[in-house]
Amino acid sequence: MVKKFFKSIGLKAANTNPNLFIGNKVYILLFINNILIAGKRQYLNIIKIRILREWRYKDLGPVEVFIGF
Repeated sequence: MVKKFFKSIGLKAANTNPNLFIGNKVYILLFINNILIAGKRQYLNIIKIRILREWRYKDLGPVEVFIGF
């Protein structure tokens, strides 16, 4: 369901990590029920609007610390 939606908005899963989606000058990393979106602000806003149309979410704002993969 998530992969199908991301594909419909122009994103594709990275070969190295199936939870990393790339496209439209944006990177989206999924982890359980969290999404980290990185990219230029103008593209982030477009993607966030599209995601909001599909699902409810809470925007926690800019990331200050990321310890991950």
